[in-house]
Amino acid sequence: MLLSSVPNLAQADMKMGVALDMDLSLVAQIDRYNLVLGDSGFAVDYLVKTGKFDNKAPLSWYFAGGGWAGWDDGFGVRAPVGISWYFAKGWDLYGQVQPVADFDDDFKFSVDGAIGVRYSF
Repeated sequence: MLLSSVPNLAQADMKMGVALDMDLSLVAQIDRYNLVLGDSGFAVDYLVKTGKFDNKAPLSWYFAGGGWAGWDDGFGVRAPVGISWYFAKGWDLYGQVQPVADFDDDFKFSVDGAIGVRYSF
């Protein structure tokens, strides 16, 4: 089963980069999944909806849903909404705002943000 997914991964759209999300983070986008591995924890988001503002502008938008966990404490869900700017061939700069629910000890709600840069392979 695991080996059958290797050809699919080789054909996947992939981006890698760095971001300020979960503090300083390494980020990857594989098809419709965003992965964040940061100083304070990790997150996995699924791109639910994506689109472009118009055909001439190098901008796109996205809405995602996912989960996160802190290295020391905390876990929950988040729903990022963001914009990507394709500023050079293979490169994009993105920013997002995400409502976050924390289910650790007591329920907590906050709104966080992230900014990052990625390169497409």
